[in-house]
Amino acid sequence: MQTDYYKILGLTPSATPEQIRQAYRTKAKLYHPDINNNPNAKVLFQLINEAYQVLVNPDKKRWYDFKLKYPTTTGIKPEPARRRAATYESYYRAQTRAEQEKKEEKEFRKYRKTFLDNFLFYFLVVAGAVAILFDVINFFDDKVSQKSVAGIIFGVWFLFLLFYGWNLMSKK
Repeated sequence: MQTDYYKILGLTPSATPEQIRQAYRTKAKLYHPDINNNPNAKVLFQLINEAYQVLVNPDKKRWYDFKLKYPTTTGIKPEPARRRAATYESYYRAQTRAEQEKKEEKEFRKYRKTFLDNFLFYFLVVAGAVAILFDVINFFDDKVSQKSVAGIIFGVWFLFLLFYGWNLMSKK
């Protein structure tokens, strides 16, 4: 069975060695079994490695290109189209699944960060409001003290800066 290494790495036969290396790195990062939890990741990673080993070596690449161009003279029968389609279909299905999982993980991180930001913001707003409330109560319980006036001014400035900062962050 002859597999098309160019399609596996997403390249054309005229690809340069640097393009081959770059495509290999990209695919290897995506399908490395330690990173990708897909059950087919190991097989896909081995296929990617095999394609890279052949295409990066100029002699092997030349022979491989010759075999692709003239399959009957090399004694290799062309692969039936439906078999080829099944192999590439499973490969691209796995690739699509990996991209979808990566997208879902990114969305979850964004949700978690937003949730944490909101929680901290509301916690600080409540803390600032409670501090102002206690200083106002202190202000009326005792004689006018500098501590309670300074606490009220600090609390108001704290809340002002908090809301101002939140407004700036929300515009991003």
